[in-house]
Amino acid sequence: MVVNYWAVGQRLLAMASWMLKVEYLYAGVAAFLIWRTIYALFFSPLRNMPGPFLSRLSPLPSLVAGLTRCTNDDMVSDCEEYGSVYLMEPNKVAICHPDDCRLILSSYAFVKDEMYSNVDFMEANIFLTRDPELNKQRRRQVGPTLSMAGLHKMEPAILAAGVEQLMAKWDEYIAQAGSSGKARVCYYVDLTLMSFDIIASIGFGSEHRSLTTGNKTIANWVDKTFALMIIQMVLPAVKSWPLRGLANWFLRKDIDDFFAFGNRAIEQRKDALAKGAAKPHDILQSFIDAEDPESNIKMTASQVTTESIMMLLSGADTSSTSLAWTIHLLMIYPVHYKLVVDEIRRGFSKDQVITFDMAKEQLPYLEACVFESLRLCPVSTNLPRIIPKGGVTIRGHFIPEGFKVAVSTAAANKNQAAWVNPHLYDPLRFVNNEANRRNLMTLSAGVRICPGRHLVMVEMMTTLANLINRYDFALPSDAIYTPANVDENGLPVIMPRTNYVAMIPKHPTRDCNLIISKRP
Repeated sequence: MVVNYWAVGQRLLAMASWMLKVEYLYAGVAAFLIWRTIYALFFSPLRNMPGPFLSRLSPLPSLVAGLTRCTNDDMVSDCEEYGSVYLMEPNKVAICHPDDCRLILSSYAFVKDEMYSNVDFMEANIFLTRDPELNKQRRRQVGPTLSMAGLHKMEPAILAAGVEQLMAKWDEYIAQAGSSGKARVCYYVDLTLMSFDIIASIGFGSEHRSLTTGNKTIANWVDKTFALMIIQMVLPAVKSWPLRGLANWFLRKDIDDFFAFGNRAIEQRKDALAKGAAKPHDILQSFIDAEDPESNIKMTASQVTTESIMMLLSGADTSSTSLAWTIHLLMIYPVHYKLVVDEIRRGFSKDQVITFDMAKEQLPYLEACVFESLRLCPVSTNLPRIIPKGGVTIRGHFIPEGFKVAVSTAAANKNQAAWVNPHLYDPLRFVNNEANRRNLMTLSAGVRICPGRHLVMVEMMTTLANLINRYDFALPSDAIYTPANVDENGLPVIMPRTNYVAMIPKHPTRDCNLIISKRP
């Protein structure tokens, strides 16, 4: 056999060259990690900040946790381990005490993270804008609409699309159950569709009843719009070729249909008014008429559509998920459920429709239960902000300008320095206690406080008051999370949650079920 020593030599040289490149690569990676470690431990401005070691080296652990676990639960446990201020990423600090959260949220100096600017398929709006002046103007324009005075005018429509529609459906379930008089419902699914119907009806000028009809067109539009918005915020590369084309293929048609639907609603409303129709009391009309009292500027039709869509995107899941958490907590804490039942049924007959004013005036314990569920199971995750010029000192730690902070609503709501026995569901902490209400961070605070917070309370109070007044609730026999399922501290285990648009139950069709029957 003739051996081609030249060819063998060439192959050996190529292999040696490849191995040398691999070694260089490993050496480069090792050198980078060593440098990152040295910088994090000895040179970083945040080197003395407590926090997980890996968080000093890379934002990757935080990103992976956000994609695979419950961000709120992670931040609560990290706060308990490291304190009210801790390092979340090399250049990002978690803020976990209510006082510090208010400090940051009370000023436009702490602007929103750059990721909000990544969304390019819709106009700047009250949720996405990083411009303080635009945010102020838009709040002056829409503020009257979402005030309690504005919502009072819309309450008949809110009740009709909301709890009245839901009760009609639940009555039908019970009728179909026959002689037992008991029906099994998945309250998470029904509440989600109900909340869509409320905001779709008052925001787009047409009676929407997906809960009754099963038409989920708008719900699908919302899912697609939110998906593209979050993808662009987190992964701005999706806006570039070829990912942009791929995203457009899967999402843009539904999104374009959604915006076209909103634009048609405005034109139809203008046409109806031109023909002599009376102005309805709803968000759509209020937004069309809205005028900034300082500049006399009104929103354009495109801006009205965008703000109405953002109301639906940000408001529906917030309300429905908060309602679901409240029902769940009342079921695993039956003492509080009984107290709420007694309070409601002492004051109202079983067929009476309870309005928000009635609930607010006569049901203080129900209101306390709502606040406590918003505290214990907040639907929001964290609010990213950027440190302004000159930096800021929080809890003795200096954070330089340009660094980021994550205002953790969940950790602030369970901070042991601010709350007694924070993991216990105890509505009494909100009875006649304005300080605790002020410490509640779920709906934000300060200049960026949730503009729809009053609508959330109207929907939650009227829905819970009427449902508990009309029906008896019981957990099904196959329920996993019951008063008897307790943790190592003897507290009922709360069903698992996950990151989505809001912090939703992880297994809603499994864990969010009730046996309902008519109140005797």
